[in-house]
Amino acid sequence: MPFQNLRTNSEFFVLHRDGTPYIEVGSVAGVSNPVPEFMQQPLPYGQPPRMVVDITIKVGEQTVTFQKIPAMSDIADANFPGGGNMVISGSRESMNAEVAAMRNRSSEILGSVDHHRSVIESCDKMLQVLNPEFAERQRQEAENKALRQELSELKAMMADFFKSSEKTSGSNNSKKQ
Repeated sequence: MPFQNLRTNSEFFVLHRDGTPYIEVGSVAGVSNPVPEFMQQPLPYGQPPRMVVDITIKVGEQTVTFQKIPAMSDIADANFPGGGNMVISGSRESMNAEVAAMRNRSSEILGSVDHHRSVIESCDKMLQVLNPEFAERQRQEAENKALRQELSELKAMMADFFKSSEKTSGSNNSKKQ
């Protein structure tokens, strides 16, 4: 159902895409009459201006107004008053499709992780060929990492050694008494 046809108390969905996505379900508190959208550039001859509406919704105890929403659409990107990247809709089906598309995009990205790791490795090798100083810097970083690891292992061994020598000297002192 287009935004301009929403009625008071109609179900309304707000999908927040920032950070960890989540959805809020609210109800329509009011929809303005459609008005032409003010545009910076003139429209081609014969093309009517796009109509927009303002939609006020109630989510929990909060009332929010989304402004200049395309009147004939049933789903739209919106910026929450005060910031926030979101999708709004009065249609459960459209919101289902949006959430499924978001999930599919993330699934595709996760599926391509191994490919991108191999691209990074290949690029590093190509950069070493093209830039000897890059190769030297990588060699030094690998060497430093190995040295830090060895130092960490030595510290752990020394700590264990001192603990065991304290126990040994403690038990020897008790035998002397």
